[in-house]
Amino acid sequence: MKKLILITALGIAVTGATAFGYAHRDTGYRGAYVNPHHDSLERQVNHLNRMLAHVRSRLSRYHADWRVRRDVQNISHEVSRVNSRYRSGEYNRPRLRSEVDRLHDRLHAVEQRLRIRNGDFYRWD
Repeated sequence: MKKLILITALGIAVTGATAFGYAHRDTGYRGAYVNPHHDSLERQVNHLNRMLAHVRSRLSRYHADWRVRRDVQNISHEVSRVNSRYRSGEYNRPRLRSEVDRLHDRLHAVEQRLRIRNGDFYRWD
């Protein structure tokens, strides 16, 4: 009896998992089992926006001079252009990805110039 219950529960679990994993072609719905890295470029662009906001918030806390503020302003304009290209859908994927990486590196360099404490760095996971 216990084996029958166990087999039934296992069957329901397997059947339910495959039903949720089914992708509907007409609606684009992918169910519960979607690859978490289905659009890592989107994730990177979102991270870039959050990192920019984080660095901006640290400018006054760490008493940035005018040069650092100007650099952040220039980076901010470039991030806006990246966002605009990404939203329009008219971009070369590898080129935009390298642009995101380059801007991330520039923001990290700003963090280092500000001498931000280790716990205050933006985590780019």
